[in-house]
Amino acid sequence: MAKVAVPSSRQQEAWRLMLELFFAHRGQMLSIAQEFGLAPQQAFALQRLQPDEPMKLSDLASALHCDNSSVTGIADRLEKAGLAERQAHPTDRRVKTLALTERGKVIRGLYKDRIGTAPETLQNLTDEDAAILVEILTRAKTT
Repeated sequence: MAKVAVPSSRQQEAWRLMLELFFAHRGQMLSIAQEFGLAPQQAFALQRLQPDEPMKLSDLASALHCDNSSVTGIADRLEKAGLAERQAHPTDRRVKTLALTERGKVIRGLYKDRIGTAPETLQNLTDEDAAILVEILTRAKTT
């Protein structure tokens, strides 16, 4: 495979380091999903669904960057696990939504708490360094 030349800059270096950090902890994130009996796609869907806000299946497919047939399978598995249920759209009977069940709300909260715990490498940052990192990432996120 041909090596693609990437312009070197501090911004590129920052991006590469963020990717390295993410991929270094990817296995841990997948393990946490498995603790809750979730496949990665189900975990992503569970994060996207908001308590007491049913989401159209087509919107969920867009949010997960997958096609409607894929999201149908994800919804099937979430329903089978008792985490979500399909509902009719309130104004359009042709449209189906997916809503978290009470169990789904609990599991979503527990999962988000576990996945949201910073890895030790970040917890070891000083408060000052962490504040700087948060400020920089917040700016990058809103740009």
